[in-house]
Amino acid sequence: MTGVAEIRQRENSTVAPAAWLAHVAVIENLPDAEPYWRALNTDGAVSTPYQGYEYLAAWHRELGAASGISPFVVIGFDARERPQFLLPFGIQRLGPLRLVQFLGAKHANYNFALWRRDAAAAADADDVQHIVDRIAASPQRPDVLVLRNQPDSWADLANPLLLLPHRPAAENAARLVVDAPGPELIQREVGAATRGRLRTKERKLQKLPGYRYFHATEPAHIERLLHRFFELKTAHMAVQGLPNLFAEPGVQAFVRAVCHNGRGRPAVELHGLECDGELLALYGVLVDRESLSVMINTYTLGDNGKHSPGLILILHLIQTCADRGIRSFDLGAGGADYKSWFCKQTIALFDSFMPLTPLGRLSAVALDTAIALKREIKASPALRRAYQSLRWTIRR
Repeated sequence: MTGVAEIRQRENSTVAPAAWLAHVAVIENLPDAEPYWRALNTDGAVSTPYQGYEYLAAWHRELGAASGISPFVVIGFDARERPQFLLPFGIQRLGPLRLVQFLGAKHANYNFALWRRDAAAAADADDVQHIVDRIAASPQRPDVLVLRNQPDSWADLANPLLLLPHRPAAENAARLVVDAPGPELIQREVGAATRGRLRTKERKLQKLPGYRYFHATEPAHIERLLHRFFELKTAHMAVQGLPNLFAEPGVQAFVRAVCHNGRGRPAVELHGLECDGELLALYGVLVDRESLSVMINTYTLGDNGKHSPGLILILHLIQTCADRGIRSFDLGAGGADYKSWFCKQTIALFDSFMPLTPLGRLSAVALDTAIALKREIKASPALRRAYQSLRWTIRR
């Protein structure tokens, strides 16, 4: 483990005013930050599964570094040199601007620092401002913090970064609190009409040879599923006239890395429905002690797609959460009608754009205005339809 004294010499740590926070350090590479990351996880620190070390290390290796993003990991220590929080940030130069933001970019549905519960409970506005001041004083001289899609709370812990100036994100998310056995939970939370339709559809799928629900664990099975997943996503994007995000450089390598690699298990689990010779539906999910969150999904374009295998798979995932003692299930950020059929509790998300220099002040105002406009568009069906029509016309 890299010693804290060594980090101090390299990073010029400053002294914080709070009893729980003795000093703050910025670490510029992920391997040096990894021991503190693991120590926080061992102590039961709260974060979303998108802040797992393996997940973000793979993202930076396959995508972030090529985009010019360097690690900028902010860690707070108490007087006994124990890590109290870890902000998994990266820093990127865009023209004259130096932006600090969460690692993971659009591949993280939620952004939440790793926090010890007692540290988060003790943190006040002065403490949070001290952390921001430490970031501003770092040798990299960042201009602006761009902190997107942060939950107000996670695992019943209020987010200390809510103490910064912020505004609601363009869209919220929704979750299902898993607090009962699977059948009881599904009957309580999923409408009778939806349950009835999906039972009827699954009975039709059950007649297919080899029909089954699975959690893929063997490398050969995982690779076969990923190959089919990328084929299906390409076809779906073409049908919808949308750009294929999975064809962008590095994306497939990233997805493969997080589905194959990990300490004991991959960062992303693959769950699906299949029959002999056909993948009916597939979800890639991030799982930790508290939550299961859907990252990627697809479904067949064949005739069996009319039986809604993707929706049926959601019921199997809910049952899996109940069986494994996972307390929270969600289908990712953003609005879609089908999500509300299963997940009815809101995950409120917020953004913060904090200027650290005069140049950063201009960009923070522009970003804040853009997000406000995006939220207005998302909230208005008429504006949303007009925007989608315009986007479709431009892409054609």
